[in-house]
Amino acid sequence: MYKKLLAITLLLFTLMGMASAQAQDGDRMANPIRRDYHPISSVEIVAEGDQFFLVVKGDLPDGCDFPAIINTERGGAGWFVDIYRELPFDVMCPMVLVSYEEKIDATALFTLDENSTLPTVIILNGKIFGVERASIEPVEGATTPPPMLSELWVRGNLPYDTITIQHTTEGDMRLVLAGILTDGCAMPVYRAMMDWQNPGFMTVDAFVTINIAAGCAQVLNPFEAEMRAPVFESIAINGVGVPFNPAMSVDTQVFNEETVPITSASAEWVEGFAQNIRITVSAVVNGCPQPIQIVPQPPVDNTYMVKVVRVLPAGIACTMIARDVTEEIMFAPVIQGDAPVMLIIGDQMITP
Repeated sequence: MYKKLLAITLLLFTLMGMASAQAQDGDRMANPIRRDYHPISSVEIVAEGDQFFLVVKGDLPDGCDFPAIINTERGGAGWFVDIYRELPFDVMCPMVLVSYEEKIDATALFTLDENSTLPTVIILNGKIFGVERASIEPVEGATTPPPMLSELWVRGNLPYDTITIQHTTEGDMRLVLAGILTDGCAMPVYRAMMDWQNPGFMTVDAFVTINIAAGCAQVLNPFEAEMRAPVFESIAINGVGVPFNPAMSVDTQVFNEETVPITSASAEWVEGFAQNIRITVSAVVNGCPQPIQIVPQPPVDNTYMVKVVRVLPAGIACTMIARDVTEEIMFAPVIQGDAPVMLIIGDQMITP
């Protein structure tokens, strides 16, 4: 366990040069429906004749008889699979465990994308599984064995610094995240989704996946992660709000996400109805008015990388006035297992 935690910590630090979202201000309306994602107990790829399926099993925590909704999507090196139910908030359910099994067409795992690549990982309800394909040459007439799944893959930060948002002639939106990868094993994974609770609000999940058992050279590899999306009014990328202005008449808006160098950071538990951590960050910034955003990223074994950034329109001229700023947020971590909560903020590792 110690070796795994050490590998994860080193990975997060390596990718740092590289969902308590702080999205743009706007009206948010309560939705009468909640979305409950299926707990996952086991997952495998099975073959039936010439076709492959992803078989997912688990136990639902209640006896509510609502159908499972399954969404799948390719994005970069990943195949996203979401399994959930949509339940009214006021529904009364018998408190009994109900086992389930879902069989999902896995043709996407064997379909080349526009870059002539196959998916490297499956992101199943947010959990990452590496797709390990047979390395032996197929024998004519023999059945191709299904790929095995590995849980040695972890999530890391996608080091983009430029965000391009463009209206297309087809009537939708083109999103491009550009930057430089520093790890030869890092595989970009990304998708853009309209927030199902807030019409007009787009969320982007963009990260890299790495096999913690792999050893890769440190290289400088420029990348562009391109997505298409319906027309939206506001957008957040990995929980970071982008000051996109839908009222502007230009077709393309470009922004830079800048990491804010911090002078100090602290974190402490705060008593209350739920477990919360107060994160406080101090920094020195220039005269541009764009706010500092403090955004914890999805965890790896209770270890959270906390982004401290500003998003500015590209080419903006900032007055060279040094301003001391201090910001704080309240953060409710989702704790899994018995590993302690650890925050990586700038070059500091903090245990509240």
